[in-house]
Amino acid sequence: MMEAIIFNSILKVGEPKTPERKKSARPFPKEKLPEPILPNHADFKQVYYAAWEMAWNKISYGTQENGFEPEYMDEGFNELIYQWDLCFITGFAVYGRNVFPVMPSLDNFYKKQRADGYIQRVYWETNGKIAHEPSADEPMTNPPLFAWIEWRYYEISGDSSRFSRVVPILRKYYEWAEINCRTEKGKGLFYSTELGSGMDNTLRKGVGKAAWIDYSAQHALAAKYISKMADVIGDNESKLSFQKKHDELKGIINKELWNSKTEFYHDLKEDGELSKTKHIGAFWTLLVDISTKNQTEKLLEHLENPAEFNRPHRVPTLSADQAEYDPKGHYWLGSVWAPTNYMVVEGLRNTGNPKLAYEIALNHLQNVRDIYFNFNPHPDSVAFDERYADEYKTLWECYSSEYQKPATRWDNTFYSRQDFVGWTGLGPIAMLIETVMGFSVKGNENLIEWTINEDLGDYGINKLQLRNQRINFAIRSENGIKEIVADAEFPFNLIINYEGKSKNIEIKAGKQSIRL
Repeated sequence: MMEAIIFNSILKVGEPKTPERKKSARPFPKEKLPEPILPNHADFKQVYYAAWEMAWNKISYGTQENGFEPEYMDEGFNELIYQWDLCFITGFAVYGRNVFPVMPSLDNFYKKQRADGYIQRVYWETNGKIAHEPSADEPMTNPPLFAWIEWRYYEISGDSSRFSRVVPILRKYYEWAEINCRTEKGKGLFYSTELGSGMDNTLRKGVGKAAWIDYSAQHALAAKYISKMADVIGDNESKLSFQKKHDELKGIINKELWNSKTEFYHDLKEDGELSKTKHIGAFWTLLVDISTKNQTEKLLEHLENPAEFNRPHRVPTLSADQAEYDPKGHYWLGSVWAPTNYMVVEGLRNTGNPKLAYEIALNHLQNVRDIYFNFNPHPDSVAFDERYADEYKTLWECYSSEYQKPATRWDNTFYSRQDFVGWTGLGPIAMLIETVMGFSVKGNENLIEWTINEDLGDYGINKLQLRNQRINFAIRSENGIKEIVADAEFPFNLIINYEGKSKNIEIKAGKQSIRL
């Protein structure tokens, strides 16, 4: 991730002072967060809390000059806030919403919306101003993920109170992009730029202002969730209008961007031909109900193919059979990134492929864990401003798909950023809770669905928040019999998925045991 500031970290001048890791003056509220119970995987638990603490140390504060919220989450990359980073940070921080300033981080962007609907991808933390004026060549936008994340927050928390305020904001933002991020060359789809896509140096030769598969699918995603939010608040016009936009984009993407020979989605170039590049952006179609059953099956084959996306650390952002694929990472030319991995995992869950979702999430979590505990870089491979002279027990901005190392960054010289929580918290926190441990919290339905993953052994979680209560769960085995124990403050519904069967149970207040 590289934006308006360019750091010249290759040229060393004099002997720079050893930098220090950022540390909050406030004590880390570990006891207020959900507590994974993992007797056989204490290392996962340690990385889980390390991720939360890194996020805690990055909390920033609004000022009168920048006009931001009093407290907000910060990616910690530089002196800018980033739109798509903050959306993904919200993706895991929702589990700590009782102590972390989760949704105010998105409100910082909404407050800056212009009268024509425009929201920039970055704002200066010093004065709250945009980094650059938008233009046709560089609209300065980011993937439109706000609606998806707002819905995710509602689904987990059960709180729909934001919808009446944010639906008009997101409508206007979407409509701005319809006017300013489409050309005839895109045949009704959307274009972005390298930095605007968030995947900075992904190969897009000749694509220009035609159709970008990821940015177009992300607009279908936005339309889908604007429609769903509008339905909740009774805005029937917005509901129908944005459902229509979603359906139209689905049709165009399948007509124009699916290559029947490669059986993959590609960007459309300005000359009317499909790009030959296979990048991870194609998998956004799984998340937004675009791919047909046959197309989904073909996409899964690409994900499973060791010559393409099934590398030792899954999933690289560029297919390994591309000439420009770099095993060191080189930012988006083969690195593994938490946000795109999370997108792939959620897309697999959305299309009814939980087994593969679990395999990819577990593989990612294991690699992040192993690098956290075992990797110690040579100082010459670390940028000067991050040579902390310690054990480098940290989470990185992105990872190599081939080696148990962080990936090289945009200059392909130094490793990517450290303490990047930031979106790297998605693996140790969100993927651990949701996909590896199998908990799906539906606050909007007063429901928790628990898919038991037997290879974890006996496990559980304490203080998992459902609406305004904290619930403790545990699975215990004795004499070949498995038992679930739930301890709740208020009644709720529990769905247990185990050995291919599903059981729906009404949980009462207090402690309750269920034999499987």
